[in-house]
Amino acid sequence: MSSRYDELERLQRLRESGALSEEEFQVEKRRLLGHGESEAPVREQTVIIADEAPPSRLPLYLILGGIALIVAVVAGLLVGRFVRGNTDTNGMAGNFAVAEEDQAEENLIQPPAAPEIGTLPPQEQLAKAFEAAFGRAGSATVNAPADSADGGGAVTYRPGRLIQAPFGPVLVSEGEIKDAAHVSGGRIAVTYLRAEGDHFAVARNFPEAVVTGSFGHAGKWSVSPRFSDWPVIAAEGGGTWQGYTCSVLTLTELRPAGPAEIANIPLSYDDGGAREDESEATRIEGKLINIVKGESFDVVYSGSQAFSDHYVRAGGGAYALADGGKSRMPTC
Repeated sequence: MSSRYDELERLQRLRESGALSEEEFQVEKRRLLGHGESEAPVREQTVIIADEAPPSRLPLYLILGGIALIVAVVAGLLVGRFVRGNTDTNGMAGNFAVAEEDQAEENLIQPPAAPEIGTLPPQEQLAKAFEAAFGRAGSATVNAPADSADGGGAVTYRPGRLIQAPFGPVLVSEGEIKDAAHVSGGRIAVTYLRAEGDHFAVARNFPEAVVTGSFGHAGKWSVSPRFSDWPVIAAEGGGTWQGYTCSVLTLTELRPAGPAEIANIPLSYDDGGAREDESEATRIEGKLINIVKGESFDVVYSGSQAFSDHYVRAGGGAYALADGGKSRMPTC
């Protein structure tokens, strides 16, 4: 009997400690007192220490919150794409106006600006300069004035050189007169330009800046920095007249106000075609040496005769023989 009371006290303590529920306590109590034997036996219980805290659910809440945030972001992107993808001709999407930030983003999608003319490769700059000067690419035919010294004619110009003068870009173009007589010289046109964004504009045009040569050809020419602080076109032209063959070097200075001829120098002479005995022909060739920019140069002649001429820069910026002398070089 005492053992039964001891067992009841033990059950009482288990109930008070929380190890047994009230229902489980009553079932065990009836069993000890001889009641409810037919009832199911008490299931095995795991005793939980009273002061141990239950597991935290914070990690679970954080995971669920993160999933909800991701779903919200994805849904927002899909809605935004739907709005933009259904924009009508009035800039509206269904019942929704395009958001201001979306409009700002779309405004940024513009064709890239054309590059500045000075950043293009040299050949592209030359082509654009010629098109600005003559209104077309590749070549252009214009009529030379009828009052030209050689009678003029249709001159076909082609791109020559684009140079950067201190006052801006300058196009030099060679012109040819087809089927011209021997008295007709070729042309060298000079066009002063302005760089305007991605193209050139014409400031001043000089289609007959240099007229030299024969049979409509200008002969050899180059742009030299050796004679002046401004660029100088050095053009060597010549021809044969009644058995006499001569060539002349013309120096044309490209000044800010326009081209100006600053020297006309005989370079060669040959009268062999006018003589019955060619062994009696006079043949002389000249060469420029000792060039001092803006001051002077010498022309040394050799061949049938040998001598030299000294040129100095005089009034007006032109080169002339020193002391006003006269060259011994014969001309045609």
